[in-house]
Amino acid sequence: MWRFGRTSGTDVLRWRCQGSPRDVCCKLHTRTLKKTFNLSLRSDGICGGGVNRHHFSFPAKTTSSCRNTWRELRTSMCYSISGFNPRFFCTYEPVTDPIEIHKQKLTLWFSHLPQEERQFGGYFSPETMHVQPLILERHPDEDRGLSPFKEKTSISTCPSLTVEQLFDANNNGNKARGLNVLLYGAVGTGKSTVVRKLVLDWCAGSVFSQFKLVLPFSCEDLSHLSKPTSLRDLVGRKYMHLRKTPYLSGDYDKAKDVLFIFNGMEKMKLDFRIGSTELCSDPNEALPSGAVVVNLLRKYLLPEASILVTTRLSAMDRVPKKYINRYVQICGFNDPDRQRAYFTSRLLQQNEGKPGKAAEMLIEMLYLNLQRESQLATACFLPSYCWLTCASLHLLHFTDTKSPIRTLTGIYTSFMRLNFGGEVITVDGNVSSQEQQNSLMLYVVRTVGKLAFDGITNKRTSFSAEELEQWVGGKTKTDEELQQLAVFRTDVLDFFLVPRDYHGMDPESGGRRYVFAVPAMQEYLAALYVVLGENKSVLEKLTKEVSEALGQASEDITSLLSIISKIIPFRIFAVFNLLKLFPKLFERVSSHSKGRIANTMAAEMFRSEDSFNEDVLDQVEQSLLGVHGPQPQEETYTRAFELYPIFMGGLLHYGNRRLLDQLGCSIKSHTVSQITRALRKHLIKESQKKQPPEELMDLLVLLYEFQNPRLTAEVLQSIKTINLSTVRMTPHKCFVLSTVLSCTSSSFHLNELNLSSCHITPELLQMLWPAFHHTSNLKLCDNYLTDTGISHLLEALSGNHSLQRLCLMHTGLGDRSAQLLAERLGQHEMLQELNMAYNNIGDSAALTLVDACREHPSIHTVHLYLNQLTDVGKQSLYVRGGPRVKEGRRVKVLASVTEGSDISEDWHPILSVIGKNSVSWDRGRVREQLLVFLKDLEWGRKQHQSFWKKMHFRRVESVVRQTLCLLEKSSDTGTGTAIK
Repeated sequence: MWRFGRTSGTDVLRWRCQGSPRDVCCKLHTRTLKKTFNLSLRSDGICGGGVNRHHFSFPAKTTSSCRNTWRELRTSMCYSISGFNPRFFCTYEPVTDPIEIHKQKLTLWFSHLPQEERQFGGYFSPETMHVQPLILERHPDEDRGLSPFKEKTSISTCPSLTVEQLFDANNNGNKARGLNVLLYGAVGTGKSTVVRKLVLDWCAGSVFSQFKLVLPFSCEDLSHLSKPTSLRDLVGRKYMHLRKTPYLSGDYDKAKDVLFIFNGMEKMKLDFRIGSTELCSDPNEALPSGAVVVNLLRKYLLPEASILVTTRLSAMDRVPKKYINRYVQICGFNDPDRQRAYFTSRLLQQNEGKPGKAAEMLIEMLYLNLQRESQLATACFLPSYCWLTCASLHLLHFTDTKSPIRTLTGIYTSFMRLNFGGEVITVDGNVSSQEQQNSLMLYVVRTVGKLAFDGITNKRTSFSAEELEQWVGGKTKTDEELQQLAVFRTDVLDFFLVPRDYHGMDPESGGRRYVFAVPAMQEYLAALYVVLGENKSVLEKLTKEVSEALGQASEDITSLLSIISKIIPFRIFAVFNLLKLFPKLFERVSSHSKGRIANTMAAEMFRSEDSFNEDVLDQVEQSLLGVHGPQPQEETYTRAFELYPIFMGGLLHYGNRRLLDQLGCSIKSHTVSQITRALRKHLIKESQKKQPPEELMDLLVLLYEFQNPRLTAEVLQSIKTINLSTVRMTPHKCFVLSTVLSCTSSSFHLNELNLSSCHITPELLQMLWPAFHHTSNLKLCDNYLTDTGISHLLEALSGNHSLQRLCLMHTGLGDRSAQLLAERLGQHEMLQELNMAYNNIGDSAALTLVDACREHPSIHTVHLYLNQLTDVGKQSLYVRGGPRVKEGRRVKVLASVTEGSDISEDWHPILSVIGKNSVSWDRGRVREQLLVFLKDLEWGRKQHQSFWKKMHFRRVESVVRQTLCLLEKSSDTGTGTAIK
């Protein structure tokens, strides 16, 4: 989540100036007695980046002349200290107006995007990707129910507002006082984003022209101020250029032109009792930061100023109603059109900002899924889930070779950091001293994560209200725990769980049930629950508690024993030596626990009942885009949880562990080491078995998410064949395959890489270059490569010196491709077989290719059937394929079921291949070629007088006619599964 005054987490704002320009100048002025002056000023960049040092050196002069020199340099020095570069704004004249400087600084500050946004390629800015969420004027009492799991009811009865209308003068009964507006909303509805856009628009002059000064503050930053400070010092400390602004002096009514913005009031303690927070009207009087905010809201301090406060639902009662002029609720994206506008602003800006057909198709599919009132539509009510959807689709469809390493686990971890980064569970703004135990994210894992884990264990995706009470309500004991639970239910629980409507009675219980807003979120939280070790057995919990207690006292016990053992016999202390062994027992139990985590990952990864499911990345895409086409009549209530083990592996990666550590969820390095050691054995054992293509793709995704090159290389050493045929390859899947294979050594060798029927395009071929370096048998059948693709493929194969078989059947290749292959065959001295069947190669190009194969030292077979060959061409190919006079080596050319007037010895493999693929291939063209085969067979039969020869011809003819009948039958019924 974006914070005022912070780049991320709890980092201190680095743009804050190091000191007053005047103070620096005065200090330097006292050194005029020296002959030479060397001035080195440190200036932090706007984004807190590198350090620039400005050196000024000039000879000593008299005091008066030196004073003139200082006057000339003073402006540039001030800007250097403040981190502001006037040349950035296309003008060489220094800006002296403090308000203009303030606007320029805020523009740079609020335009800065976090790392999570920069992963989209750097095209986005707050101006291009902002979609205004629905804002309603509604008092919180109108939307407050007893149940923490309230539905998102109809909101059409409440008037909607724009940002410009928040401080409409018509709503201010007392013109002498400014308005206090409270903007409230649930987690993820876009409060901070709206404020960010508001500030940028004010700086640009498009909104709030009635305010000459806007001062945004982060309540989290203010809550960490330990020393009392006055309002003017508070502003001057954050905005040095406004230290002397007259708008905060309290004189006359100048404060009417000021708008204060306090973002995230739930993170700050405010006490409006007179006995706790004294009244103060002096902007120069030092007070605790909370007291300054309270007096501003009371209109006792600068009553003419207007104030905008943003907060979550649980903190709305902290400000008495009498101090709020207007309650405004931010409701997110309440309709598919707003959601579509958000997706369009992000997904269409690919390929350096140029919209592509793939992005347009994705948006259409998304929009159709949203219109179905699907589970995704409910989730995308919150803009945060729209962000997660875009990030996931960007990963799946817009990954390229220039993209940084990004993982699905990393996206979900970044999503958590954006929404809950560095937060702790608070009650009325009070933070416990044990912040690690009160981490909001850790609280989520121990409650919602436990619920998710129970659902996966029992194969359930929906939960009753009683189950939520059991797992989330839990074993609360103290008043503080009950208060924390109330805050959690009000602010956070609805962010993860939403009611599910089955359009009738639920088959399990007949009552209302709840599901995770995004299905993959259940698997992510369950994986985090397991990896953090929260599912400990009773023995593990007991041994840990006892071990910690003994560990704390071990040093004291040892010191005491060393003293008194000189007086009392040592045998009495044998029992204490046994106690020292207990930590070792705990270490063994803990190691067993880590092995159990690895066992769980392997067991969930290779479940036999999931063997025929689609690969896990396709499942993620279907959850976002929906299933298009015929829908099942009855919905199934059980599904596979194949992302669960993959998330477990991804959470062990250092980058994700670092982000989780910022969220208060620490995964130790020795824990990762123990899990990895145990997991390695399971993965190597399972990888040696023959896996279905989809399961093998899931294994590659797991290794990619793990981001452990050593483990990946060791697992791949046990894999000799990678068969991904029929897996729909996307840019991300190609990137995964190439990245995983890049972890192997140069000596690594695959017997076969099968990428047939994988929807590979010429663009995807470029991403697969590293994958083509490690195989001796490469199959790319049934992919539309075209002549462009073959050029990319040949460049990629130039580094493969062990290629023996290359299959390019039915890949849309023409004469140009055949000629390119003929030119490059010499680079692959080990090549033995070349399959170019079912393409668009003519006689001339085919003859050129066969001649090149004859010159090749090892090629013995070329497949050219089902090409655009004439009878004369087939006969010429048969003659060219004969044995060479010098070497006696024959190149077998498979162009038809006949060779001249004889039957080809390879007629059966040819017809077998045609029969297996006749349904998926162009049936008209296959039928035409089969009729040509019949014509050739009839002509050849007439050339022979031998009875046995004629019978052999008739046998082959019967097989061709059977294939024709099956083809015609499948054309009539429209189904071909039986033939396959």
